[in-house]
Amino acid sequence: MEKYDPSQLRDVSVPLEQIATRGLLLSVVLLLLGALPHILIWGFDSTFHGADYLLGFIATIILLVLHEATHALGWIIFAGVSPASIRFGIMWKTLSPYAHSRVAMPAGGYRIGVILPAILTGILPTLIGTITNTGWLTAAGAVLLSGAVGDLIVLQIIRAIPANAQVLDHPTNASCYVVVESESSSPDHQF
Repeated sequence: MEKYDPSQLRDVSVPLEQIATRGLLLSVVLLLLGALPHILIWGFDSTFHGADYLLGFIATIILLVLHEATHALGWIIFAGVSPASIRFGIMWKTLSPYAHSRVAMPAGGYRIGVILPAILTGILPTLIGTITNTGWLTAAGAVLLSGAVGDLIVLQIIRAIPANAQVLDHPTNASCYVVVESESSSPDHQF
């Protein structure tokens, strides 16, 4: 993380451990919403076959990597973040893969980067798998949609932050810091 004056950062993040407890029910609902249409249209027996379980597992791993890459891509395209300012890793304590921007960006672009993976690695594969009766793809997409619950919670947390406000991705928690302008540069504007 680049150097920022801590007095100008307002923390609006949530520890990752809280995401699991806050989002458990929503995660289950999202998993069911992703998988049930496929099962209702095609039936469970015609949907999943022996190799589908292995293909679903492999697709889930690939989509997990793409999920984090999509966060980064969203921030690069919609928030103007340099690729050199983004790093990837795994929070071993929670087994959470992450993409992290070390520089501040507009909240509007941050939001797009937060929600983009739910659409591209969750909803899109689920729809394609359901339309084509590809059970392993539907299952992988539904798992990724369910796993995007943390991103949805982040969007809920930052919903009131103006789109042009500068935010800094939190290095260890879900969500971000709001970069608060000093009073001398903007006396009438507060968050």
